[in-house]
Amino acid sequence: GMARQGLLPVVNSFSSFLSARANEQIYNNACEGTKIIYAAHFAGMIPAGPGKSHQSVRDIGLFGSLPNMLMIQPCNLEEARWATRFAVERANVNCMLRMNIGPSPRELSLPADYQFEIGKGALLRKGSDAIIIAYGPVMLHEALTAAELLSTNGFELAVVNMPWLNRFDLKWFSGLLQKHTHLYVLEDHMLEGGMGERLLTALVENGVLGNRKFKRFGLTELPVCGTPIEVLRHHGLDGASLSTQIAKLQERKINQSTETPIFNTLEAAQ
Repeated sequence: GMARQGLLPVVNSFSSFLSARANEQIYNNACEGTKIIYAAHFAGMIPAGPGKSHQSVRDIGLFGSLPNMLMIQPCNLEEARWATRFAVERANVNCMLRMNIGPSPRELSLPADYQFEIGKGALLRKGSDAIIIAYGPVMLHEALTAAELLSTNGFELAVVNMPWLNRFDLKWFSGLLQKHTHLYVLEDHMLEGGMGERLLTALVENGVLGNRKFKRFGLTELPVCGTPIEVLRHHGLDGASLSTQIAKLQERKINQSTETPIFNTLEAAQ
């Protein structure tokens, strides 16, 4: 009703509840052609202490199936400001701002020349052997940890922050992938319905993927509960587990001692 009267409602709730319980109402609002912003916080696997009802790992799929819905997940406070400003001032469709409960265990710094443009991400770490795309503070931390562990074995993994969960600038991606033969996506979500599924479809349908190897890491079962590091390790999504899996996929031998994470800040924060 507010949107029909020309106002811009901003609806805020836990992502697991907003995406599922209110899905019918959100669909009906979308069908009216009005603009609403949905601030969906407490998204993803972490924190996992409150239980499965609060672990929002299917919200990208639920929101992404709605018409005229743009999904953005910022990686830090600075990008959250840009995303909010974009949703309010520039977007001409409904927007879902997907947010984790807290910041990354490390400070995530965006490049000085980074421009927040629809469908484009930011290269956080250079690498010539493979590239991994992630979103949100939790998984970007794990992706960077995996890259650091692999680097000690002479394998350089590029890490990209991709805040746009269902919009992809294919020209930008074509340039990003030009020198890479292996592309990985790290999800804070079930594999089904996640960002990687949408990205893969876009790359294949538009001839951008080519003969590159593509692999997604994410949930294939209900998430377990516990401390952040316990949950991530159980599902093989912590930096150490990722580095081992990527090395195996690339047929690279790594020093087994690197299976112990360099950074234990997630565990310490808990």
